[in-house]
Amino acid sequence: MPPGTINRRRIAWLGAVTAAAFVLIAGRLVQIQGFGIARAGAAWRQQTVRSLALPVSRAEIVSRGGHLLAVSVAGDEVVADDFQVNDPSRESTDLAPLLGLPSGQLAGDLSQRSGFVVLDGYVTPHVAKQVAALHAPGISEQPTSKRVYPDSALAAEIIGQLHANGSGASGLEYQYNRLLAGQPGYEEMLVGPTGTELPGGVLADHPPQPGSGLELTLSRTLDYQTRQALSEQMVATGARWGSAVILDSRTGAILAMANLRAGQSPGRPVEAGTNLAVTQVFEPGSVMKLATFSAALSHATITPHSVLEVPDQLDIGGARFHDAETHPTEPLSATQILAQSSNVGTIKIAQTIGKQELFQYLRAFGFGQHSGLGFPGGSPGIVNPPDHWSATALAATAIGQDEAVNVLQLADAYNTVANGGVFVAPRLVRALLGPHGTPRPVPVAPSHRVVAPAAAAQLVGMLEQVVSAQGTAPGAKLPSWSVAGKTGTAEIPRRHGPGYQPGAYIAVFAGFAPANHPAITAVVALDRPTPIYGGSVAAPIFAQIATDALTYLGVPASAGMLHQPVIFPALPRIGTGLPAGSG
Repeated sequence: MPPGTINRRRIAWLGAVTAAAFVLIAGRLVQIQGFGIARAGAAWRQQTVRSLALPVSRAEIVSRGGHLLAVSVAGDEVVADDFQVNDPSRESTDLAPLLGLPSGQLAGDLSQRSGFVVLDGYVTPHVAKQVAALHAPGISEQPTSKRVYPDSALAAEIIGQLHANGSGASGLEYQYNRLLAGQPGYEEMLVGPTGTELPGGVLADHPPQPGSGLELTLSRTLDYQTRQALSEQMVATGARWGSAVILDSRTGAILAMANLRAGQSPGRPVEAGTNLAVTQVFEPGSVMKLATFSAALSHATITPHSVLEVPDQLDIGGARFHDAETHPTEPLSATQILAQSSNVGTIKIAQTIGKQELFQYLRAFGFGQHSGLGFPGGSPGIVNPPDHWSATALAATAIGQDEAVNVLQLADAYNTVANGGVFVAPRLVRALLGPHGTPRPVPVAPSHRVVAPAAAAQLVGMLEQVVSAQGTAPGAKLPSWSVAGKTGTAEIPRRHGPGYQPGAYIAVFAGFAPANHPAITAVVALDRPTPIYGGSVAAPIFAQIATDALTYLGVPASAGMLHQPVIFPALPRIGTGLPAGSG
């Protein structure tokens, strides 16, 4: 091979090696100049830039009329940079009487060498000034707030509580946590090698965004009066728990929602700890006959004057259904059947409409589904679809068995009839409140028709007879306003296995007033009272809280009944509000 060829190859090889070296050097320079500088910058930023949280005060919750139910009170938290603390023992001795904490505990906190220690999560501005006056090295105050519930015994299970970190743990505090909490801000600043803030070293300022407060539909006055009435009746009857709801009939606004349980001390019911009106479900008994009669009247299979031959018992699908008292087979009008709460008569009416129609009306009333209130832990209840109904289900469902409901669902159903057959969704939050208290109304859920107008009007007249001397609830009668409603005395199922617990009942009354132009709808339920009957123990509470509500709202006394009294033959009463779902 000629010498020139070898030299050219060597030159080419040396050139390639040199080029590769230049590429490597250039890449390293890029790495140092670019990525290395970026890493160095990040490290510098981590060491010299501190992000300081700028807390935002949690928005308030107020009742109808603006009374504070939950509010965040401004204060300070006392913190320490323990690297700057020269004498933990002396500083803890000075701080202990101001913070109300043991000096030994504070000395331990100040000796952690973590760089940031919270000594007290909340102190008043006055205490914060005293702490600042110590001029203790490494000790500082940062703005914070404390959640306060001015009426701790009022609607506590509805308002809810907070976790230790300040987020909502239950009730409305949990449901509306993001709205109430707002968005905290932060501030970035330059600090020295020891963590000390440098003068003029603020790099970025991101102010906090205040949250939205809640204005509730609850009336502080009515809620208190309702709880008092419920508490007194629980003491008188020995009930294990009680729940009562009052609605504004026209808007569905919840004016009162009381939930109590028996306390450790006899005669002292306490807050239930949970909103039983939406979380506690039970077999409702005869108050559910509302759906059966609504369907039959809407489909014209009966009128208020229709007369049926009613025995005192029926055998259906291998089960025996009976009225509260034995009686011979006798003719009863549909109004008498409802007023005297005949199970057998109601079952015969249900047979005229069938299971598909009855199920559709139950669903249209809102049973077996969430109310739309969105309250945490709320139960939809239980209403099985017709294809899962047994041979006895039509009869049982018609009289309030084989299903589970809560108090608010019952209130919604009776409020539907009060509104001429139109379902109006319940409301607990009336408006959102801006930073300056400016209200922004919450959109109202759409309504829908459930019962034909004429049928609803007929049903109101029939329900008025329930509170007459011939009905099961004369105790619900008001002296100045007409009342329409229904009793329920429902057996409580066994926890395990079929059948019911002996002697265990839930007493219920549901109704509205004035019957001719409803302003309020209310439901009362008591668990295991003595006596057991809805007409005896729940109806009188309705009368008391309805009187309070109508007076509070300034509703004028009724000018008489809208509907003509239903005239029927003078026949012996067959029911007195006894067990098996009657009365």
